[in-house]
Amino acid sequence: MKFPLIKNANFGTKLLSFALLLIFGLLFSSVLGIFISSLRGGSIMDATNLQITQICNQLVGFLMPPVLYVMLVHEQPLNYMGFNKFPAWSLLGVVAIYSVLPFNGWVAEWNENIVFPEALSALEAKLKAMHELYGSTSDTLMEGSSLALSILIFGLLAAVSEEVLFRSVIQKALVSLFKNAHIGILVTAIIFSAFHMDFFGFFPRFIYGLLLGYMFWLSGSIWSSILMHFVNNSVITVLEFYKIDSESFGQTDNAIVIILSLIVTVAIFIACNRLKNKTEQLIN
Repeated sequence: MKFPLIKNANFGTKLLSFALLLIFGLLFSSVLGIFISSLRGGSIMDATNLQITQICNQLVGFLMPPVLYVMLVHEQPLNYMGFNKFPAWSLLGVVAIYSVLPFNGWVAEWNENIVFPEALSALEAKLKAMHELYGSTSDTLMEGSSLALSILIFGLLAAVSEEVLFRSVIQKALVSLFKNAHIGILVTAIIFSAFHMDFFGFFPRFIYGLLLGYMFWLSGSIWSSILMHFVNNSVITVLEFYKIDSESFGQTDNAIVIILSLIVTVAIFIACNRLKNKTEQLIN
């Protein structure tokens, strides 16, 4: 048996392989989490059992499938996933995560106040219930947990597993499929946000997905988007841990600040693109 096993397979075969690995990983991680929780006893919805299930989902459901897939398809899996470099200028991505806060806060407020037509009122109620459940589950996960454990779960594990899945594999595949980086990044950001199954938080998460996607594309380094994701999630975790409203963090009603927030964030990525080009010219 010679690895990578399906290096020369067609796109359909590779897609099917990835889909099967992802489905298996998600199902197995859920079963594993339930099994471990049952051994501990108590409700599966108590804080510790939810934490166990979350860790299983991140490691087995989100991280294991893309890693196995890349190992099956590529001769240098770590290089393909973007673990081979980390340009210093990509640290500007962390700045962008916070420069976009006023604009994204405005988007989040608009998103939360979307009203469906009367005919879709039942759907709206269900989506709002899912939004509230998403928030309450996060709160439960932190109950009785240390700050370090919360940062490990929500910050580090979530950042690594989600970035490897969405950026290293899904985005690279879509960019190749569409033969257009912008379309690939856009579609990946939509999938990334939809995967969280929270419509009333969809659009601000979509914008973060765009920032993460463009930084990965520009830098070629998964470390860049992992760091951005980790810092963003960790700060939110700290705020929530100390009962500070993270949803209003960085929000403002000042239109000028909101517009400047978007302009500065776009300018950061333009600067990153120029720094990338200069770096490549020096190397060549």
